[in-house]
Amino acid sequence: MAGGAGTRLLRTAARTQAAGAAVLVATGCVSAAAQLALPAVLGKAVDALVGGIGFGRWLAACLALVVVYVAFEAYSDYRAGAVQARSALFFRRTTTGRLVGAGPRPRTDGGPGGFAACILESAAAAAMGTNAAVWLALSLLPALVSLFMLWRTDVWIGLVFSCGLPVVAWCIRSFAVDSSLLVTRYLEEQNRVSSRLAEALGGARTIAASHTLEREVARVVEPLPRLRRSGDALWRLQAKVTAQSNVLFPLLHIAVVATAGLELGRGRISSGQLLAASEYTAMGTGLGMTVLFVNQLARARSGAGQLETYTALPTMEYGTAELPGPAPATGLGVELRDVTLRRAGRTVLSGVDIAVPPGGTVALVGRSGSGKSTVAALMGRLFDPDRGTVLLGGVPARTLSRAVLRHSVVFAFERPELIGDDIADTIAAGAPNTTLDDVVRAAGLARAASFIEKMPDGYRTGVESVVLSGGEMQRLGLARAFIRPAQLVLLDDATSSLDMATEYEIDRALAAGTSGATRVLVAHRASSAARADTVVWLDAGKVRATGTHCELWELPGYRAIFQEQTEPRTPLDPEGAAR
Repeated sequence: MAGGAGTRLLRTAARTQAAGAAVLVATGCVSAAAQLALPAVLGKAVDALVGGIGFGRWLAACLALVVVYVAFEAYSDYRAGAVQARSALFFRRTTTGRLVGAGPRPRTDGGPGGFAACILESAAAAAMGTNAAVWLALSLLPALVSLFMLWRTDVWIGLVFSCGLPVVAWCIRSFAVDSSLLVTRYLEEQNRVSSRLAEALGGARTIAASHTLEREVARVVEPLPRLRRSGDALWRLQAKVTAQSNVLFPLLHIAVVATAGLELGRGRISSGQLLAASEYTAMGTGLGMTVLFVNQLARARSGAGQLETYTALPTMEYGTAELPGPAPATGLGVELRDVTLRRAGRTVLSGVDIAVPPGGTVALVGRSGSGKSTVAALMGRLFDPDRGTVLLGGVPARTLSRAVLRHSVVFAFERPELIGDDIADTIAAGAPNTTLDDVVRAAGLARAASFIEKMPDGYRTGVESVVLSGGEMQRLGLARAFIRPAQLVLLDDATSSLDMATEYEIDRALAAGTSGATRVLVAHRASSAARADTVVWLDAGKVRATGTHCELWELPGYRAIFQEQTEPRTPLDPEGAAR
């Protein structure tokens, strides 16, 4: 396994479960010792029965070994379950933590569905790794001890058994290599199906409205033939190794027993030793469990390889710097200096310079894909630029501590996610030590109280049981931004689904609820841009112009941005009102 995909992650998981694995090894060794001692003691019992001396003593020893074997096997199974459960928890926590810590950047082709498949299926497969490695090593112990005992019993018996071991080892190695490749392919196709299914379920309403159900079904099930081929190939491989075992192992067993019979006839071994030789041969060739553990280890390695797609993501590093002085009553100044950002080989932002004064309101305007949301995300340090500097309060954002960023910056997004158990939890997300009164106040500022109070359980209505419009979702997102004071409020198209009257009311509430804070909003309406102190016009990842809305309105290209929007269907004056 050295150097292979997933090996490093499996080793890390094994180190975290070192104590449990050590107990598993200890109990497994005791169980194996009892199992391996049983044939020798049983042989002594047979010889004692034939000789008529000491049979009861050897029979008691046999019974004691059986009891020890059964007891420690049962305890080993219990410990193995605990190790596997903790390993699964480790993989899921590590993968989720790394994914969240990486920030909102392009990650993999799988999307949310692929991640869900990994966190459930691949993590479960990888969790078998520590146990499989321990059991695989212990399963080889009977073969080695049996080889020693057979050589100790008789040279010819040991020689015959040794001649068959290279063939057995070749079968197991061939199975390990081939099964690892097939399991990897199987998990990849399985994750691809899960990813596409999750995407289709998320867009079910769009699929129904556009009458593309058949096409989406075909897209989701497209990997199934490859999945089936991988599964069939894996089953054929297992059938092949089973057939080889069913032929080779009995032949080797017969050869050893026949040799032992000849040696018994020559008087070189006793009847009890013949029985012991037969039992040791059965143990030494009974490598079916070894094949099973090899298969589990291959699945674990493949599962860990799938998880490494996420655990290899670079995490955002935070500094220890604080903002200068106590939190000011005014807002937080924001500055972007020569910022460049690339994603998937494409330049998203190029040489962007923006300065937002403390307490000011700036609107980011531009066509779709111009980089507005990216600029807002950089200001709140959801991720870092490839080149250039982002300053918050004159301090490089990279050097600020996580706590400072969390308490100084709030976001409201176009499509906020409902997190938590109920509506109150959703609004209070990210704001510890808040009361229900705080939640009600924030909902009132966001004009969300009216529809929340009509829900079956009000603010305690479960988020899984509610169906909300886009505007209602956005008002919950705005309430989340109002729940705690902040120096910088970033509104990423957070009112696009609201009617203009509600948007105006919320804008007034925003000014009152975040008095003194710096506000940056991604604007698609002229009315929103008109209420900002300054407008930054972005075009193809560059700052095309900066000024007030009235000043920029004189530019035809600027006016065209709003005239292309579907909300205002009549020409707009510089203040955003229809004329």
